[in-house]
Amino acid sequence: MSKNLANLPKEEMDKINVDKAAGAVAFKERYNMPVVAEISAKEQPEHLREYFMERLSYYRSMKDSLGKMDPPPPNP
Repeated sequence: MSKNLANLPKEEMDKINVDKAAGAVAFKERYNMPVVAEISAKEQPEHLREYFMERLSYYRSMKDSLGKMDPPPPNP
């Protein structure tokens, strides 16, 4: 199995990109950054929107088992 993601078939690459988008939405929600999940879902290929929502649900459910990033230090 090749570890080079550029060599994956387009269908696999599309799923990876949808998964990354779902993770990004969940991350932004967790840190109270502006994001609208429905808009992000509409930006995904139509045949992968259900997959996007499944992955988003999964990442949302993981928030309880993960810590939060430390806030940045104050500027001197």
